[in-house]
Amino acid sequence: MVTFEKSNSAEPRLTTFVLVHGMSHGGWAWATLAARLERGGHRVIAPDLPGHGRRAHERSRATVDRYAAAVADAMTLAGAHAAILVGHSMGGVVVPKVAERVPARIRHVVFLAAVVLPSGASLLETQMAPPARAMLRGLARSGGGVVQYPASLEWARWMSDMPPGDPRVVESLARLTPQPFTPWTERVDARRFFAMRMPCTYIRCLRDQAVPPLRAAEYAARLGVTPIDMDCAHNPMLSAPDALAKILESL
Repeated sequence: MVTFEKSNSAEPRLTTFVLVHGMSHGGWAWATLAARLERGGHRVIAPDLPGHGRRAHERSRATVDRYAAAVADAMTLAGAHAAILVGHSMGGVVVPKVAERVPARIRHVVFLAAVVLPSGASLLETQMAPPARAMLRGLARSGGGVVQYPASLEWARWMSDMPPGDPRVVESLARLTPQPFTPWTERVDARRFFAMRMPCTYIRCLRDQAVPPLRAAEYAARLGVTPIDMDCAHNPMLSAPDALAKILESL
């Protein structure tokens, strides 16, 4: 688990933000945003999901339920309460299950350029067109149960609002890890989450190539909310951390 803490500060803690990363990423992806939030006196918890980041060796254990358990456990260990839970991209599949596990610790759920599944659906069938599904299945077979895009595709899908040689892109591409495929194929029961009627926000990225604006609008509608728009690509925590922090703080 990667937990970012602001130390030696006399400022009161205003809000706890729990940040859940997406496909192939890790808790490291939130570092710049975490620093910005912590300068405002907030607390940030940014765990690595099993099979990702410092837990990349746990790829065989990766499931949606274990993802959710990892986040819930991190919140419990940190004593988080009244937290704002943020799920980015694939993390949108995880945060509803976290909310089901520890509802008393959460006051708001944010879906950041994230997939919002209809109950009973999988990430693969909801987010990917049939040709892409076939490609990912082929990559998983050849990769021993994990998939990873070529670096050029990772940049194009997730970071195209920054030049390929930008230090933020170079560092991120070096830290991305193969994505366990099992969580992409699991059907997720979201009936309990939708019945909870927990306050939600959807943040849409207008230059997003992974979750395009029209698809993001469909996901926001599934939550019953109007999206908040950002003029950026899929990874605003890297390219627009200040603007993203302002939106999160406004909640």
